[in-house]
Amino acid sequence: MTVGTSALRDASERWVLRPVESERGSAPLLRLVCVPYAGGGAAAFHGWSRELLPAVEPWTLRLPGREARRQEPLPTDLVAVARDAARALAALLTPPFALFGHSLGAFLAFETARALRDTWGMEPALLAVSARNAPQEPTYHGTIHRLPDEEYLEVLDQRYGAIPPIIREDAGMRALYLPILRADTALLETYRYVEGPPLSCPIAAYGGIEDPESSHASLARWGRQTTAGCTTSLLPGGHFFLQTQRARLLDQLREEALRSLVP
Repeated sequence: MTVGTSALRDASERWVLRPVESERGSAPLLRLVCVPYAGGGAAAFHGWSRELLPAVEPWTLRLPGREARRQEPLPTDLVAVARDAARALAALLTPPFALFGHSLGAFLAFETARALRDTWGMEPALLAVSARNAPQEPTYHGTIHRLPDEEYLEVLDQRYGAIPPIIREDAGMRALYLPILRADTALLETYRYVEGPPLSCPIAAYGGIEDPESSHASLARWGRQTTAGCTTSLLPGGHFFLQTQRARLLDQLREEALRSLVP
């Protein structure tokens, strides 16, 4: 490995959290890069390695401005984040691999897949997305991220039911998490899909039965983004069914990921 390659790999490591050696055991058949939702981080996928290994090894994408990367500026451009993530992943991943993103993470995973293909000649075996309609649908545009703090939190809580009371009650927690939430909401609302060649990997799209933003019809429109077919599944729960239906979701994810390896 050359000095330049080594430096690139070292810089890329800050983007990814991987299972520790003691959890891995035998080599996995596929690695699954998990992209968090707005305001989320590696904790959103805590415990996934225990349930997915040994066949599927989950990696968590670490975004700038939070957790171990808290000292870095919060990003303002979703596509730019995806391109940077793709550069980092290209230095670390070897095929086969898959991408999974929830809510905001669905668009980040999608754009990362496109950047990996277009710039690095790498394409996932599977793109899995959840709790987000297809990117060509203008349903996510808006200006919620510009609302005053209390109104902003109230709108998010009503729409997604995902604002812990401590963020409203504790000034320190609010100061820590509100800028991340607001920046991530801005990423979502300012993202504009640009037409491009469809992916050649299958897409699996998941939604919550009680999530008003998801339906079989809306999830099926992800099919326009691939030439390899799109499956859709609705699971019990609202926008954050990945928490309440984690075991069921992971069973389906594992099945879809392993099926993608069959020629």
